[in-house]
Amino acid sequence: MPDAPSAETGQPTGAPTVPAAPAAPVVPQPAPAPEQTAEPAELVSLREQAQQLTEQAAAAQQRAEAAELDLSRLTVIRAAKLPDALAPRLTGATTEELTTDAAALAEVITGLVTAAAPPTRTTAGRPPVEALRPAASAPAEPVEDTPEQISRLVWGK
Repeated sequence: MPDAPSAETGQPTGAPTVPAAPAAPVVPQPAPAPEQTAEPAELVSLREQAQQLTEQAAAAQQRAEAAELDLSRLTVIRAAKLPDALAPRLTGATTEELTTDAAALAEVITGLVTAAAPPTRTTAGRPPVEALRPAASAPAEPVEDTPEQISRLVWGK
């Protein structure tokens, strides 16, 4: 069968093909720029709104992170059975760091409390003297409540 010419090159298929010279890349010509017109007011306002929303999102993210850290501090401080007022004193970014700091703070506070506690009584004190008496018993000294007794006390007669 004779070699049929290739549909693409017009050369017989049995003959080696020689690559054609590379074609120069086509560079698109920039379209002539129309005169610069001001951006539409709607586009400007949308850009400003997008910028404001981006700033608000960043601020909200920071507040959320701060709130999560405060919640972690309170959770850890309550687990350590310490007062909530000590939560801002904890340092650390993770729960593990906060737990370690809370344990150290609890040890310090426990040491201070035991050092400042009054000493315990080692000797038995004497019991208090009862000064109360039942209403039915007579007083140890007679009461001078008659007018004659009172006048004797006042004028000495």
